Amino acid sequence: MNSDTEVSPGDSSATGGVASAFKVVCRMCHGGCGTIVEMVGGTVSRVFGDKENPINRGALCSKAGVPSIEQLYHPDRLDYPLMRTGERGAGKWRRASWDEALDFIAEKMLAIRDQHGAEGVAFGRGTGVNNTHIVSRLANLFGTPNVTAIAYFCYGPRVAVAKVTASGNYSQRGWDTTPISDVYGKPRCVVQWGSQKRTSNDHGLIGHIPVTDALRENPVNIVVDPRKPNAAGPADIWLPLRPGTDAAMALGWMRVIIDEGLYDKEFVERYCHGFDELAERVKDYPLDKVAEITWCQPEEIARAARTYATTAPGCIIWGNGTDQLGNNTFQATRALLILMGITGNLDVPGGNVFYPAPKLEYPELWDKLSPEQEAKRIGGDRFKALNLTPYAYAHPPSLYHTMITDKPYPVKAYIVTGNNTVTCFPNTGRIIEAMKKLDLLVVMDMFMTPTAELADVVLPAAGNLERDEPRLHLHTKGPQATFMDTVSQKLVEIGERRSDWEFIIGLGRKLGYGEHFPSLEEFAEKSLKPMGTTWDKLKKMDHGIELPVQYRKYEKEGFGTPTGKFEIYSTIMEEWGYDPLPAHVEPAEGPVSTPERFEEYPLILNTGAKQPMFWHSQGRQLKSLRKLNAEPLVEINAKTAEAYGIKKGDYVWIETVRGRLRMRAHLHDQIHEKVVSIPHGWWLPEEPGPDRGVFEVCSNVLVDDDPDNCDVVLGSSPLKGLLCRISKAEAPARTISQRWKEAMAAE
Repeated sequence: MNSDTEVSPGDSSATGGVASAFKVVCRMCHGGCGTIVEMVGGTVSRVFGDKENPINRGALCSKAGVPSIEQLYHPDRLDYPLMRTGERGAGKWRRASWDEALDFIAEKMLAIRDQHGAEGVAFGRGTGVNNTHIVSRLANLFGTPNVTAIAYFCYGPRVAVAKVTASGNYSQRGWDTTPISDVYGKPRCVVQWGSQKRTSNDHGLIGHIPVTDALRENPVNIVVDPRKPNAAGPADIWLPLRPGTDAAMALGWMRVIIDEGLYDKEFVERYCHGFDELAERVKDYPLDKVAEITWCQPEEIARAARTYATTAPGCIIWGNGTDQLGNNTFQATRALLILMGITGNLDVPGGNVFYPAPKLEYPELWDKLSPEQEAKRIGGDRFKALNLTPYAYAHPPSLYHTMITDKPYPVKAYIVTGNNTVTCFPNTGRIIEAMKKLDLLVVMDMFMTPTAELADVVLPAAGNLERDEPRLHLHTKGPQATFMDTVSQKLVEIGERRSDWEFIIGLGRKLGYGEHFPSLEEFAEKSLKPMGTTWDKLKKMDHGIELPVQYRKYEKEGFGTPTGKFEIYSTIMEEWGYDPLPAHVEPAEGPVSTPERFEEYPLILNTGAKQPMFWHSQGRQLKSLRKLNAEPLVEINAKTAEAYGIKKGDYVWIETVRGRLRMRAHLHDQIHEKVVSIPHGWWLPEEPGPDRGVFEVCSNVLVDDDPDNCDVVLGSSPLKGLLCRISKAEAPARTISQRWKEAMAAE
């Protein structure tokens, strides 16, 4: 996307002048849609969709447009560095310069390294909007293996599964490591498995428009999910499976496909490793057993399996639904990838494709982290897939336990960029306890979040339309992949807000690594050199560099695994000491694993439902978005609600063994009768005090953070499939909606 080309000025008489218009990539999420921004007198007056952009074709979601202007000029935005002057969480601050703040942070980090070792300092980052590589670069130079991210239960499982099973070193060959559903390739069968891409997006690769286009071609639409929201479109087959049983469902499909000879025999014989072992494994999953495990009808399971296997091409749209299953996340996700392979739907038009990845030089400098330090990564010894580079991370729940207990060693500092840690990870109370025990907590964000309230130093982050940065993105575009420059054009400068890149570059220099932290422009130029272009040239291109898709790359290049084949039987998993084949493992908490608890908590809770107007924990300050959804709602099947005496709009207690929340009820028949669903990311910016309402609305208050109940390979936390109970609740004296409206009226 051309992020700095001025287009024809538009008439801006309503704002008292002629507007200058610029094509800019939207960064209200990491989708990277094309927008046109009009400015009058240095002020952004209007943001609307770029009809010439091949990705969104002028359409924008509810987060863009007016909300992006609202966020830019919001009166509560952080404009200057702040340093704590009172007790942690007391809300007492003084303004500081960037130079003073960076000196303070660097001095504290070095002191902690001297006393506890480099591993005593940890970094936290968010969704990867703009800071993935630069944070790891600094961490590796400093000597700490402890970088955390939400990736361990958001997209990361799909990346790790694909690397282990199929792609391996594909990124070195110029291909993405994760197969994405090729909805542009006119699939005749679409399987939406634990993913609603028309509500959310997947790194810009697929979103509302291309999925909508694909569904308009009337493919067979199979939805495998305990929820079937309207965004899924009309479903030909709906399998409302019990949360946490995805591996059993996938293995049941494989049993039908193998028994009936519906698999792609040529692909299996020529390119697969371990098919015979899989054929033996699926004998343990006859349809009646799978039906009992998943709570779905055996006939419908078989129909879905046959349909996907015989209606070619078919794609599986996979997402966070299988990223967040707890103890069996990795194997459940791997089972979906194996389904793609054995049916001949991998790397073919309309199937799941390894799209071209730009050959960029974004060196995280992994060679600077010694093997001795790498071995100290929290959780790395237990959850082996966490050590896969270039996205090697510490295990967040284990790290927060370490901050509290000092075991296996003290972690005394946490440098957080672009992540509202208190709201984003399991067991909210434990997160707050961990943050309070630190000697140094640094938070860089746009607003004073519940996490920032606990910090020693708070840094003002530049947001959409306020930053230039060398983070580039891949999007699909019909039969081609478009390599987009998803740079937020720096059109305005307010206060002393900086990008995450600028912060880490400045901190890296203060720590003595100046030679490794050149200017932002130099980073961009070096990164683009392998592509044969420059930063300035790329920004002048209308829609980035187009790279043609090549299908069936394995025919010439093989797969990137140790055997060079698609590893159904994973040699890497075997070497790590895990089961090399997928299998169903009951959730750590559930009707089978904990039957006595199930009697007391007879419903299944799913957390983390996406809401189109919010980007994770962002956006709750914005009037235009809160008008669309002023408070979180709990989804309950109408029949279930009737049995509990709950009516539409009533307040309901949702309770697990870890806590309870009160939410207003949203009733419908498109959710399994035994499943309850609540959204994630909620907090209340309008509420005073350090907690900012998290114990009223944050789904993670109810979520288990015990590492023993996390996925055994990658450590993913169980955000789905928890046991809960519900009961009708009295409405609060002042509802969240009322309190928000009062706060807005007082501005």
